Amino acid sequence: MLQRVIIAIDFSKPAAEGLAVAREHCPEALMRLVTVVKPSEVAAGASGAFSAGASPLHSKDMRQAAEEKGLERLRAWAIEGEECAVVFGSAPEEIARHAREWGADLIVIGTRGRSQLVSMLSGSATEWLIRNAHVPVMVVHDVELSPSMREKMPPGV
Repeated sequence: MLQRVIIAIDFSKPAAEGLAVAREHCPEALMRLVTVVKPSEVAAGASGAFSAGASPLHSKDMRQAAEEKGLERLRAWAIEGEECAVVFGSAPEEIARHAREWGADLIVIGTRGRSQLVSMLSGSATEWLIRNAHVPVMVVHDVELSPSMREKMPPGV
């Protein structure tokens, strides 16, 4: 039985669908919604202006602000009993690392889907995660959600 499930959240419709499917199929599991902030997004700061020469203290403040913003957005999607976490770095690598450290039994990720040819030529974060995660990865894409799953979608999606 699945006890700990990581749901990768990028605030897209596919991520919302992945969350709804996880809630439907793993109702007894402890869920943790995880979003990944890229270092370039931290350097850009809230204004979107890139600050390559930021001082270490300023960088720490920008990182903390990015974490707080990410947690706020995750909490808007979470329901009672679900945990939220913000990690920094490369999305597939950080999701896999976080899942391992947290002791997850499953990772759920929503994907927009791409053609087989495009995937073969360029690969994808989802493919990297499937190949390298230490636990199974459920990929949710282009699904018609049942009425009960639609009820489990986060607000505003």
